[in-house]
Amino acid sequence: MESLPACISDWRKETLTIGFHQLTITLPSDPDRLLDDPLVQEENRRTDYMPYWASLWPAARLLTNVFLTKATPPSQRVLELGCGIGLAGLAALAAGMSVTMTDNRAEALQVARYNAEQNGFTQFITCTLDWTRPPAERYPCVIASDVLYEQKFHEPLLNALECLCEENGTIWIADPGRALLLDFIRLAQKRGWEPEIYDETLTQRLFASVGVFQILV
Repeated sequence: MESLPACISDWRKETLTIGFHQLTITLPSDPDRLLDDPLVQEENRRTDYMPYWASLWPAARLLTNVFLTKATPPSQRVLELGCGIGLAGLAALAAGMSVTMTDNRAEALQVARYNAEQNGFTQFITCTLDWTRPPAERYPCVIASDVLYEQKFHEPLLNALECLCEENGTIWIADPGRALLLDFIRLAQKRGWEPEIYDETLTQRLFASVGVFQILV
């Protein structure tokens, strides 16, 4: 069984019952305490690093609900970007997919592996992935949630998606309705992409909105 990162001493468990599925996740009791860690503070000074991976963000919860009660992408092999503690990837696993969970933080991947193993999943791998240096392997489906929070990451993310998604593949990006979502859509459209927008019931919307959960497909 995978261990948990030593940089966090206090953990809690949360059990989610969604449709016919039950998932147990282990997550930091207080993610903000990492901000007091001298090592985190030093890395922040050097690289502007923030330990976002340690929080369970709202779009991941809602994407999990969509996967387990509504529908999943039309593929059995999925790549998740920015997996964090792994909830969305767990939902994809529970829905019967084979999932590659990726993040640029080793701590996040450690927690994601722990959570996948404690739920009995085996059809997964985890690996480090830097959006600025994506691997050559392509996937029929790429998913992500809560990854549009900083504008400086939008171009690298779009570049990575172009490299990682197969031709005629599917991309699902879940967002809680940040204003930056609109900027990301405009950048995607400049590349000739035509993202469709859906709400949490998978009803298509005519346009993106601020303040409400949406999935870009």
